Amino acid sequence: MMISRKQSCQLTVVALLAFGGSGALGSGCSSTGAGADPHDPGRPSSGRLTNAPAAMPSVASYRAVDDLCARLDLREVGKLVGLTGDQRSVSEGMGRFAGTSCAVTVGRLPDGMVVTVRADIGGPGSGRVMYEGLRHAQPSGLPVTDLPGLGAAGYFCVDPVTGATVATYDANVYLTVTAAALRPRGRLPAAVAFALRDTASSALQALRA
Repeated sequence: MMISRKQSCQLTVVALLAFGGSGALGSGCSSTGAGADPHDPGRPSSGRLTNAPAAMPSVASYRAVDDLCARLDLREVGKLVGLTGDQRSVSEGMGRFAGTSCAVTVGRLPDGMVVTVRADIGGPGSGRVMYEGLRHAQPSGLPVTDLPGLGAAGYFCVDPVTGATVATYDANVYLTVTAAALRPRGRLPAAVAFALRDTASSALQALRA
């Protein structure tokens, strides 16, 4: 029995669908399609291959963890003011949202400081919403320095009341690392921004799912 070209094409489509080959449906069912064999317009050129769809890159996600303090890198902070002291980790959550924090005393009076790490974790993309909202809420006269290479974005600032803060976000987490002097009106080391950046990076690694 003779089968027309149109019928042959339709049978090819059915066969491709049956075996999951929908990605190759554009390979030769058009009589005027580019790349057809010039000797047989109904047959695709052997030199043209249909590319499979590229795999989508995995999207980072973060979750609250127990005992965040034990997972932090505080070595650079310790180099500035001495060894770490008391540590306190707190985890809490409600529905899709969770928070985890750590407070560490680093060094002793008169030069010691308290380092507080706080992570707020929500739904997909929530990190950027929190980051941008709280950054815009910073006082207008407060100097802010961008920290490229930390999370999706990060910055450092010094508030005369709350101390020095590194803030960053990625995917569904918003993270802050704050250092405050143990001594009232005490001064923080000039290199504290770089030390807190290392601590923030270690926190992101610890929280990544």
